[in-house]
Amino acid sequence: MRPYIAVYKDNKTAYSGGFEQLLRQDKTLYKVSLFREDAPLTCFESIFPDWAYDYVNDGGIAIVSGANSHTFSFDAGFLCRAAVEWIDLSFCGQGMARICSSISVFCGQGKGEFTLHEFRSIKNGLRPGFYPIFIDREYGKGHIIYTGVPMSEILTYEGSTLRNTNRLIDFDERISSVDKQKVGAALRNIMMDAMNSLGLPYISLWYYPDGAKNIFGYSIDGDGLLSEGVDDLIQVSEETDTKFLFYISKQLCEDDSDLLNKLKKIQRNNLIGCHGGVHNAKDSYEENLKDLEEYEEWMKSLGITPIPSYASPRGMYCAALGKTLKEKGYRHSRDFGYAVDDYPYFPMNEGKQDSPLQIPCDGFNVCRWMLKNKDEGLDMPKAEEILHTYQKLIDDKMERGLPLLFFCHPQYFGLYAKEIYPKMVDYARAKGAVTCDYVSYGDFWIERDKAKYDADVRDGRLEIKFTKRPSSVRFCVNGKICDPQESVFTIDI
Repeated sequence: MRPYIAVYKDNKTAYSGGFEQLLRQDKTLYKVSLFREDAPLTCFESIFPDWAYDYVNDGGIAIVSGANSHTFSFDAGFLCRAAVEWIDLSFCGQGMARICSSISVFCGQGKGEFTLHEFRSIKNGLRPGFYPIFIDREYGKGHIIYTGVPMSEILTYEGSTLRNTNRLIDFDERISSVDKQKVGAALRNIMMDAMNSLGLPYISLWYYPDGAKNIFGYSIDGDGLLSEGVDDLIQVSEETDTKFLFYISKQLCEDDSDLLNKLKKIQRNNLIGCHGGVHNAKDSYEENLKDLEEYEEWMKSLGITPIPSYASPRGMYCAALGKTLKEKGYRHSRDFGYAVDDYPYFPMNEGKQDSPLQIPCDGFNVCRWMLKNKDEGLDMPKAEEILHTYQKLIDDKMERGLPLLFFCHPQYFGLYAKEIYPKMVDYARAKGAVTCDYVSYGDFWIERDKAKYDADVRDGRLEIKFTKRPSSVRFCVNGKICDPQESVFTIDI
């Protein structure tokens, strides 16, 4: 049997593309179709077509995101519609996830949990208003796993807000309004379990080049280039044999009388990307196009050729920006207002992929910490406090397998660079991470996306055949590297 996943798409109904975005991120085998496929697992959004009942009855497994009172012909236990901010994904190790969404509530048994009555005391042994996220229902020879939470759709949502960046620290930054990484991880877990229940593996490609355990990289938002900060960052990059990616803002850098000298010093060992012209979000395609063209003309007048990598001013992303970046030839974009703490991915907008690769990073920002303390009349954070925080974040990401990607500003992180950065790099390397700049990591994902392979399962053996395989790409079974280097190989499962 071919262990691939089908995604149902009806051009007459809404289609977010969230499942497709996640499956492409994993680089597993999948097919988008209007019709019944021979896939062992098929994913649906809200709509459950007539042929799907026969498909499941014959032994297939269906996963339905965003189910509602009209989705199924049987009584699925629909209770009501609700507005929910948080869901509990502890069943797959993700803890609480912020979703800020309207949902359909279904009664039943299943995985995950949410409540309609947040912050209410539990009294008399009763837990009113608690319901499962995923409900698993046997249907004929197969199963229908459904949720009233629009899990796949959430992966494509826009919107950012000032909120806590990580459960480990009490720290706010303007980041994505919803926890896409956690929602995606939950869906991945559900799909993996579904495939495994059929005796089939969940296959994918590894997230890091050359089979590395993890990678460490740091980017700098150049909202002005304080000389001392830049000089110290350049020095520590040379000492640690690493590269910062400096995203340069025209508005906040052009009046610097020593700008060209600073940019040339940066380019000796580091990288320069685009942080826009006007340091603010632009909503329309026309505004974004004008801003990019003005930035590019400015860089050209300085004799500087930046890398085609972009970081949104203030981290704020919109679909019009993504479309503009793709048309202008940008390879990747780093926008923490669109997603944080995740693997890179190609965003879907209303079922279409019209943006360059996204490279999410951690939302922790030394700048925010310093400004917060100033507003509250507190002393500036000490270097050892900041280093300890970074080490906690590195430990957490290593445990969860997420990339160690960070950012800050030269005016703030540069002040601590000599004391902190070499120790950060040493700590990450000691944990097994490989140092890698943002551009190289983004380009690895672009090459990874070009890989082509097929698979089949026969008599308990997985047969893999690559027809196109970048040398740095490794193969995975159920999230673990299991990868001979041949183009054709078999694995016992």
